[in-house]
Amino acid sequence: MKIRLKFTKQGPVKYVGHLDTMRLFQRAIKVAGIPVAYSQGFSPHSLVYFALPLGVGVSSTGEYMEIITAEDIAPESVMDRLNKVLVGGICILESWQVEDKGDSLMSLVAAADYDIRLVLKENDSLSAELLKERLSRSDELTVMKKGKKGIKPIDIKPLILSCNIVACEDGIHIQSQVLAGSSQNLNPELLVKALIEEYTTDYEIQVTRKEMYTEGHQGYQAIDTFGRVE
Repeated sequence: MKIRLKFTKQGPVKYVGHLDTMRLFQRAIKVAGIPVAYSQGFSPHSLVYFALPLGVGVSSTGEYMEIITAEDIAPESVMDRLNKVLVGGICILESWQVEDKGDSLMSLVAAADYDIRLVLKENDSLSAELLKERLSRSDELTVMKKGKKGIKPIDIKPLILSCNIVACEDGIHIQSQVLAGSSQNLNPELLVKALIEEYTTDYEIQVTRKEMYTEGHQGYQAIDTFGRVE
């Protein structure tokens, strides 16, 4: 069976990197007694897959993973068993069966929602209005990005699907849907860097990934609504 799970990653565990998160789940699956399938060959590994790596320090309420099992098991049982052994901050919200021969979970991801809060110091002149003006006044939003071939300017405007910027009690609140996945991916911190590039400011950034989407015939749809076996 191929079982897809939706889970959170919040609190101190958000500082655990992607590879360590993978190892954490592999151990939890073993402790929980879930009959996970293994690859063939000299170095077999458990068939556990994740949708999209989450940056260190970023929280999430909408992460996805898949477990290939060696025998039939109720998806609800997988969720219950894992929640009994997982660390605080990681919680399985839902689990369900998907088609065995469907697309890989990583290849499905096309977009993501991010909730970004900029906590500003007192008397900081940066405002939501300034950032909205920066976003809307031109067809391009250029930022310097470090890649394999060095640092070069890129236009991230085509990667932004929607962006709502409002003032909040301690700073600025940005809700944005951006392209995400293996083909095109916009890091939310790069979005912030592009927006505040013209302003001198000192701020603390808090980022939460809220949801991930796949691209269907009727636009983007949340991954937890896609490919379920009824």
